Amino acid sequence: MNNRGFTLIELLIVIGIMAILMAFAAPSMIQWREDAQIKGVASDILSGLRQARSQAITTNQKVTVTVDPDDHQLIIGTTTKILPANVGLETSTDDVTWLDGTDGVTTFRSNGSCSAVLYIKVNEDPNLIIRIDSTASGLARL
Repeated sequence: MNNRGFTLIELLIVIGIMAILMAFAAPSMIQWREDAQIKGVASDILSGLRQARSQAITTNQKVTVTVDPDDHQLIIGTTTKILPANVGLETSTDDVTWLDGTDGVTTFRSNGSCSAVLYIKVNEDPNLIIRIDSTASGLARL
């Protein structure tokens, strides 16, 4: 008798068990990937807003930021960042009235403040709302 390997039946059983386990894991992996992409978009918008504020302070000039939900774009001055089309965006000037398809615009001044309060909701998730305050700090937070 040869004890230096696996039989074909043993190998097929192991492959079958692995296939069953993968079938159970696949849906949760897909959901995890989608959630990570949505959070990544929110993070990209937030870092873009912080970059715009920093640019306004550094250059001592106003920097306008536009969030275009229809074209899935974040426009910082003359730079345009394309956001994934499968992630929905909504903008508002308060946290109650969401204006689907309306551009959100604010301008960062050279002292770091911004011209208007702006809310950006990512993928209709109430936990992923970016708020830009019109305070002296022009704070952008998630």
